[in-house]
Amino acid sequence: MLEILKRLSQVDASPYYVTSLYFGFTPEDLTKNQLYLKVKDLVKEYRRFVEEKLNWDKPVKESVLRDLDQILEFVKNPDNIAGGRGFAIFACDAKDLFEVVKLPYVYRNRLMNDRHPLIREILAIDEEFGRVGILLVDRHHIRFFIADITGVKEVSDFVEPVLVRAHKFHSGGTFLKGAEGERRLTMPPRVAAPNVVRHGVGEWRFQQRIKHDWHAALKLAADAVFEYWKEHPFDHLVVGSLPGEPVEEIENVLHDYLRRILLGYIEINPAEADEVDVWNKLLDFRIQKDREEEKNLIAQFKEEIGWGTAVNGLEKTLEMLNMGNVRTLLVNEDFSSPGYICRGTNTLTLQPECPAETDRLEPVFDIVNEMIEEALHQRAKVEVIVDKELQKEIDGVAALLRFRL
Repeated sequence: MLEILKRLSQVDASPYYVTSLYFGFTPEDLTKNQLYLKVKDLVKEYRRFVEEKLNWDKPVKESVLRDLDQILEFVKNPDNIAGGRGFAIFACDAKDLFEVVKLPYVYRNRLMNDRHPLIREILAIDEEFGRVGILLVDRHHIRFFIADITGVKEVSDFVEPVLVRAHKFHSGGTFLKGAEGERRLTMPPRVAAPNVVRHGVGEWRFQQRIKHDWHAALKLAADAVFEYWKEHPFDHLVVGSLPGEPVEEIENVLHDYLRRILLGYIEINPAEADEVDVWNKLLDFRIQKDREEEKNLIAQFKEEIGWGTAVNGLEKTLEMLNMGNVRTLLVNEDFSSPGYICRGTNTLTLQPECPAETDRLEPVFDIVNEMIEEALHQRAKVEVIVDKELQKEIDGVAALLRFRL
């Protein structure tokens, strides 16, 4: 990934343009050509815009149109982009450029042209996603995975260092991933008068044994993940177990550092899960967390609008963005609007006029896409609002500001 981004960052296609496509999808979109049809609709609209609205030289325009054809041909095969929930394509036929980056998600579907590949969204997603540790635990298994935006890998020798240094674990003849021998879970002997049947004691002993095994497994898992974190730090932690297991009890034995980065819990079978299962569960979990973040940001927006530290609507938000005063850009998923960019100062405007006479005015396909790119350039957070009810709270776009108006 780093090599690809480094290579893309050095591309300058002048006098031609690089076509940058960001597109998100669901697993269902990969069946029955649904993804291809959605990309085709977007490309069709963009092609019409390029052909009718842009006053580019003929070779420049033809290069972009060939880019669009290559993109459509590429997404015909679902295997080309399977593996995440989004992808980015950077193409410039005139410069023999065609690069694909698979992503865990994208902010929203965007198709744009610039002299350089627009890679800022990838960098922002990489920073947000970070390195995620995924700990899977049940009474007989402890497994650990590390994920970043490129995918997930299992750490094969996760518990062994802890077992060698600390305690070996053996539970009733069922081995916990190679740990055996020294430490055994035992129960006190039953004492009763001859010929007396003590109803319920056997069940009580059985339930206590189950609890003891569970707590021992959680403690061992917590110790192992902390040892791994000290050697290989990661940014977030997700814990998974079978449905119904009280996996939240692991917080009682997690180190404080790990509790601070704990994102939450997923339901998964630790014994049967493979890397694909863990990756898909993690992506579903991150999407769920993003929906929760939407609610929090909309609530914050409604509070701050009265304090003068937020604005609502396209015109006001664009004004604040051009001033560099946007801390968080809120965008409704399907909202779009025509507009213009002043090439030279890269000022975005809704009117066909530029503040500087030396600027060259150029129409853009969707000014909201350009606003997202500018917000990323200013290191602002971008949040796309997907929930239809939450979308009603803003007029297409809104912003939380860095400084009070």
